[in-house]
Amino acid sequence: MTEELAFDSKNTLAYEASARVSIPTYDTLFTMVQSYFRAQWGEKGASLLVIGAGGGNELAAWGPSNPKWTFTGVDPSKEMLQMAEHKSIQLGLESRVRLIQGTIDDLPLSESKFDAASCILVLHFIEDVQQKLKLLQTIKNNLKPGAPFVLVSAYGDPSEAELQDRINVWKTFFFDVGYESSKLDEMGKGIMKISFIPEKQIEGLLAESGFTNITRFYSTGLFAGWICHAE
Repeated sequence: MTEELAFDSKNTLAYEASARVSIPTYDTLFTMVQSYFRAQWGEKGASLLVIGAGGGNELAAWGPSNPKWTFTGVDPSKEMLQMAEHKSIQLGLESRVRLIQGTIDDLPLSESKFDAASCILVLHFIEDVQQKLKLLQTIKNNLKPGAPFVLVSAYGDPSEAELQDRINVWKTFFFDVGYESSKLDEMGKGIMKISFIPEKQIEGLLAESGFTNITRFYSTGLFAGWICHAE
């Protein structure tokens, strides 16, 4: 193993450990999404667009058990994409994986439309609502008619006590799994730096972007997931 790979592997483990604390049902989430996609195609092949592919979690969760699926992953982070690349090589998936550093706007213009797409834990890092809408619209425009799409994001109204109650539970869970109490307030302030918007607003953005049959299928702590289809 090279020093670079060892460094990236340590970062991958740290990233995944943090995600599994923030989202206690993290692994189950990916299994649920896989089941949703499988329900659309059965054993047929499919091309998937993965927004925020850095780290390679989607590749690891779906690639080995679905040999007819191909993946195009987009992520602006070079380091995170290196993690995804190393993971795809370790799992023997490299012939079915293409990774692009940048945003969805960096997809080749001649790219064929995809059979499905996922955008997991990305939308809440985009602060401007119009930019959120633009991302969702661009995803829809890269999908075949009727293609399934999965969105998972933090959600909630920052002005409502309901979100603060969920944040308090989230902080306490971190404490219960061994994080220092002195860091919890700082963590609470940090989580509020991401862009929370209410569930109804997220569903409205999906509808405005051209998605139908919008259904929330998942919720845990600060995060929720929606399934839908491109018009």
